[in-house]
Amino acid sequence: MIHHSCLAVSSRLARRAGFTLIEMAIVVAIAAIPLFAVGVLLSGSSRSWQRIYNDSRSEARLDAYAAMTSLQQIGRQANLVNYTVYRITGASFIKATPPSGTNIATGQAVEFRYWQDAFNPANPDVKTIEESNTGTHYALYYLDGKELKVDFGQVVNGVGGVQNNARQTAAVTRTQILSKNVDLSKNINIFNHTMVGGQGGGCLNTDLSLTDDQGISVNIKFSTLIRSAWPR
Repeated sequence: MIHHSCLAVSSRLARRAGFTLIEMAIVVAIAAIPLFAVGVLLSGSSRSWQRIYNDSRSEARLDAYAAMTSLQQIGRQANLVNYTVYRITGASFIKATPPSGTNIATGQAVEFRYWQDAFNPANPDVKTIEESNTGTHYALYYLDGKELKVDFGQVVNGVGGVQNNARQTAAVTRTQILSKNVDLSKNINIFNHTMVGGQGGGCLNTDLSLTDDQGISVNIKFSTLIRSAWPR
């Protein structure tokens, strides 16, 4: 009797154990569903962040930032009374003039004159600078094919980046390529400003479209205020 009773108890325990394992398997399967879903979401989120990172570090965006930073930095140091926007025709740099009935001049190049030693026209030192010196250095930004370049050089005998409608290279100290991906189909006249009485008003507008090899396009529009003015 004891033997049969033990068998019965053992059989019941075995059945209970079997049900417990099945229940555990169901619980594990149910728990795996949200874990799988979370994994998919995390994977998708990771790819999204990677796309965002790649986009923010794209060549077009980096070039746009470099161009904007350079133009703002040099433009703010430049001389209001001696900067020029040019239209490029072949190898000729021709001073941009507004079309009849307007006062907006547009072009593909701009030359700034500035003082290397941070000259302050509000408090000029007459011992070191004469009235005719409207800038010791120049920066000429220009389109060369699809590239946006800038020549940095010294002003020698009043000659900077352009003379007689031609780009000058004798006093160039360095040339920097700011972008290799200018999208000319969207805009070729990347510089413009308002002219009054044949002179610029001191606010240069830049409208630049860039498209890199990854197909990422960036359009930047900004204005640079030219504050210094000498002679007064």
